Amino acid sequence: MFTKEIQQGVFVHVLPTQQFVTTHIAVNFTQQLNKKTLNERVLAGNMLETASKKYDSQTKLTQVLNEMMGAAFGVEVFKIGQLHTIRLQLNLVHDSFVTTGKSLLNEGFDFLNEVINAPMGNFDEGFTPVMFDRQKEVALDEIAGLKEDKPFYALRQALDTYYGPSIQATPAFGSAKGLANVTAQTAWQIWQESVAKDRIDIVVVGDVDQVQVTQLAQMMKFTARDNALSAYYHQPLLPRVNQIKVVDDVLQARLVLGYALPAAADEYFIATVFNGIFGSLANSRLLLNVREKSGLVYGISSDYNPYTDLLLVEAGVDQANLSLTVKKVNAELQRLQQVLVPAEELTIAKELIKNTYTMTLDQPLYLADRVYNQQLLQRIMSDDDYLRRIDAVTATQIRDFAQKATWQLHYEMVGGIADEQ
Repeated sequence: MFTKEIQQGVFVHVLPTQQFVTTHIAVNFTQQLNKKTLNERVLAGNMLETASKKYDSQTKLTQVLNEMMGAAFGVEVFKIGQLHTIRLQLNLVHDSFVTTGKSLLNEGFDFLNEVINAPMGNFDEGFTPVMFDRQKEVALDEIAGLKEDKPFYALRQALDTYYGPSIQATPAFGSAKGLANVTAQTAWQIWQESVAKDRIDIVVVGDVDQVQVTQLAQMMKFTARDNALSAYYHQPLLPRVNQIKVVDDVLQARLVLGYALPAAADEYFIATVFNGIFGSLANSRLLLNVREKSGLVYGISSDYNPYTDLLLVEAGVDQANLSLTVKKVNAELQRLQQVLVPAEELTIAKELIKNTYTMTLDQPLYLADRVYNQQLLQRIMSDDDYLRRIDAVTATQIRDFAQKATWQLHYEMVGGIADEQ
């Protein structure tokens, strides 16, 4: 693993490996969550994925990717706690498979440089208006369509309730109201500011030369920037559980329970094993005891975010079983708070977590993502280190960690006439 800061706040990370026949490049632009920029960044990302000044239509952009032996290109936005990232990804066939004598690695960096630094538009109008308006329509249509995905929609409403007016409530892909107010010019301006001020992490995974990669990254001419970032969001405890019931056109009720569960920096692995045993693994207690043994739910799982201190439980439930399901979930959490996890159960959970981790080592996208996360959050460790630290978690640590959970949210979506709010 090689890392170099080529300008203040601009990093190149190279993970050399002969494991793949491809070279994966990811360019990450990261800033603190900001209500004034989030929606603009979303639509800017959509424009970067569609065209640039040189490749001024989706057809031309697709054509140049085909000429690079079918390179795959995409742009995504996501959140890590209080951070918002725009990621451009390019997957290339390795140069050793190219028979024309050209370097796809060089061409790939040229392509990314073009898309990032010469987008479709100009400083006077912003992004090209006709194309921008179309991308805005697509984004708004996608958000409107999410209302039909009831599990996702219920979770979004639950998070809105929990976080209230905080920017943390806004999803990484923005809001309908926010996107509707973005103009071609404001999105252009925010993108130019992102290029100039965001932390940038360029991650390359493949059989590459780190000197060559560094030189190619420097040709993108990113300037120095000063940005202290923090992923962690801590919300004050509510005096009582926030309860909300929403009526919607559903046959299967949705239940979301939220618990504040603060994790210290050295409790990340304890939290991972705890969450696996509680509700995220295939043999978790919620799945075995609430679904399989009690037959109360159609599906149930837990998710823990160490950057926002939030433990979530989601379930699809017969409406008549809602009250009993809540009691059962809280009883399972209480059992983890009071009784040590048996040795056999703990060992199986650790093995499942380690197996899942090991499986992702065969996928360059996951490797690039892991490099980015470790460098951004300064949680740098080897794969062996990760596996050892999972093994080191004890039953006592899990019990003590679980005892910090405080119930904060009780959300139900039940059948009936849809709530237009």
